[in-house]
Amino acid sequence: MISIGSRYDSDTYFIETCDALAAMNVDRDTFAHEHALMLLKPDAAVTAAMGSAITWLLDHGYRIVGAYPVQLTYLHLRALWYFNWHRATAERRRVADRLAGLSPSLVLVVGHPDGEQPVSVRLTADKGPADPAQRQPHHLRHALAAGTYLLNKVHTPDDPDDVLREMSIYFPDPQLSAVISACVQGADATADAARIVDGIESGLDRRSGDLAAAQDAVWQGLGGVGGWDRPRTGEEWLAALADAEKRGIDVDPWFRIVIESSYLPMHRQGSDGI
Repeated sequence: MISIGSRYDSDTYFIETCDALAAMNVDRDTFAHEHALMLLKPDAAVTAAMGSAITWLLDHGYRIVGAYPVQLTYLHLRALWYFNWHRATAERRRVADRLAGLSPSLVLVVGHPDGEQPVSVRLTADKGPADPAQRQPHHLRHALAAGTYLLNKVHTPDDPDDVLREMSIYFPDPQLSAVISACVQGADATADAARIVDGIESGLDRRSGDLAAAQDAVWQGLGGVGGWDRPRTGEEWLAALADAEKRGIDVDPWFRIVIESSYLPMHRQGSDGI
């Protein structure tokens, strides 16, 4: 095992990627500086935004050197956000777990010709914040019309250390070594990304991420069988969904997620948020 000297020097995921790089005689710092990861989540797939994200990357000078479908599980989520997930509410964790199961996700490995700053730092700034109120028109999340704090469609590791750590969360050996090898070779993987997107999105019914559209769709199912008046507040919508679940009334999983992610608390009281 190589000497680490990182803020993650006792993190198993980070160490596994460093060991894989060392075994291949690939300089760790150079690799981490020159590459970033982008996770296109199921909310991007359901709303048919994956292809738009790829187009945005190419239009902004990024180069795709790896594309891989990944079926997220609750273990992926807890590993990716291990250092912050304790700030999330139990409700947020449950909604995020259900979201992860809606479809496969897509992991892209990208580079950028400007070497002045790490690609991960550039991409994180270009991506924009999770909070919709803080996004600007030039941000990727703004371009994708990413909806709620949770349904933000994309995730990227913030810095080079995070890139190395997240690689072994997504890719166990020997796949990890194969991914690294492909990155080092630098072949253009744009066509692979497009093919994977087509495979994921073609198996899904395209849905809107708009809250009003979700409420209308859910009410079409609940209005005739639930015995409720149409909810008017977030609290009433959450109560109607909980009552429907108790009665065994089916609610479209995606529209339920849209409503719950709009009204449920995302951060534990007293936390700074993530």
